[in-house]
Amino acid sequence: MPTIYETPLKIELSEKRLLVDGKELIPSIRMLSELKDVLLNPVKNDESEEMYYMFRDVCKKDGMRYDLTLIPYRDLGGECAKTYGHCHPVAEGNMTYPEIYQVLDGRALFILQKELGSAATIVTMVDAKKGDVVLIPPNHCHVSINPGPGDLLLANIVADNFKSNYGHFKENKGAAYYYMADGELLQNDNYIVEKNERITPDRINKRYNFECKDLLTEFYNNPEKFGFLKKPGLIF
Repeated sequence: MPTIYETPLKIELSEKRLLVDGKELIPSIRMLSELKDVLLNPVKNDESEEMYYMFRDVCKKDGMRYDLTLIPYRDLGGECAKTYGHCHPVAEGNMTYPEIYQVLDGRALFILQKELGSAATIVTMVDAKKGDVVLIPPNHCHVSINPGPGDLLLANIVADNFKSNYGHFKENKGAAYYYMADGELLQNDNYIVEKNERITPDRINKRYNFECKDLLTEFYNNPEKFGFLKKPGLIF
């Protein structure tokens, strides 16, 4: 079984089977029947087809958790494979919980949306390759896309005391843009995009003075570094 990490935890992944220090983690599975709410076009595939796999609680420390998500590449009615997309609740003041991702294999496009009300939104798209770490700042809903050609394996760290809100993306039939298999971006007519940008992981991280080389190693050895995931005011 291919090894992703030897230390600080031994993590092995073969297809959709994940072992952490020899113990198998059972994933939560997102089915096509659930994902169809946010797709641009109807898909004729079997609705019981498995779309992606979420391995939660790979590592837990100080009220935060490290998860893995495996998103196999698929063509979904001309659209690239993606997560459902979600928003986070308020953590303190007027700031929602942030999150951090790292691409462990494949390529990713993250679509971040800062909602302004009345269907208006500001969109930030972040292209990430293997090894890249991406901060999702407070007050941003987001979706992860696998542009292919291979599978996408993502790690993430997030506070462990809240539930994500999927209603915004369900109501609007997905994110502000659909990423098509030919690389074209199609705007979702349910949104008014007041501003958009497409930037690198380094650029968005530097806006918040955040730097990280390896998410698992740094989280395992120094969880205090990630305390802003529970109290986002610390990020400023």
